[in-house]
Amino acid sequence: MAFLLLLHEKMRLKRQVNKLTLKQCKYGSRLDRMTKNIARVQKMYSSKMTQLEKQAQMMQSQASVFFQNQMGLGMQNQAFNPWNMSGGGITSFVLNQVGGMLKKDTIEIPDGKTKDGKISVPMGPDISSAMMQEYMAGTLRPQYDKNDSTKITGYGKNANYTPEQYQVFTSAMQQAQMNQSQAQMMCQQMSSNYQNNVSIWLEAAKAQLEAEQDAALAPLEAEQTDMELEKESTETQLAYAKERLQALEQACSEGIKDSAPKFGLG
Repeated sequence: MAFLLLLHEKMRLKRQVNKLTLKQCKYGSRLDRMTKNIARVQKMYSSKMTQLEKQAQMMQSQASVFFQNQMGLGMQNQAFNPWNMSGGGITSFVLNQVGGMLKKDTIEIPDGKTKDGKISVPMGPDISSAMMQEYMAGTLRPQYDKNDSTKITGYGKNANYTPEQYQVFTSAMQQAQMNQSQAQMMCQQMSSNYQNNVSIWLEAAKAQLEAEQDAALAPLEAEQTDMELEKESTETQLAYAKERLQALEQACSEGIKDSAPKFGLG
């Protein structure tokens, strides 16, 4: 009777070992899939993070270009050609500034004789443009009297411009170049401010993305943890069942020996 009980328990444990072994295999497969799902989500958010950083970098670069073009200091419609050494080094900014300052047909300047005395100097777009062409060509220089080397007869290759016009033109050039320096500093400041603001935006966007990633991973990681605990529990149960089965198999084997007929040999 005892042997039959041992045999019954042995068969029950075999079934239990088979079930636990199958369960262990299933948990292994599910954990593999879960690990792949977690890796896929992490990869997706890592890609989004990289795209954010590239987008921020692109915006910062484009902002510098935008501010430069807006100020007339960029490549857009730029008159200055760095490969042309004889062009006078005039940028679009200076050209526009000078053109704006000298667009009036006459410009008043102090006469240098009385405190409030002024004289009207003929200018206008045509004259200022022609003077600029000569300036860029390097011909806007003083022309002297053939009989008196100290007397200036005019400015330009044909002495077409009076000393007063030259004075007005050079003053406008100096003012335009000063304005350009100020514009450059302003442009740099705006670019710096924008880049700083984009950096702040990027940090906030990355924090939000990280929060979204945590929210997406939380249920997957919780499920993974539960599965790992269940797998560990199954492995523990399986090890215990195998140990008991081995003991029962040994007991059954000894029981078979004891129940075998000895034919008077014992």
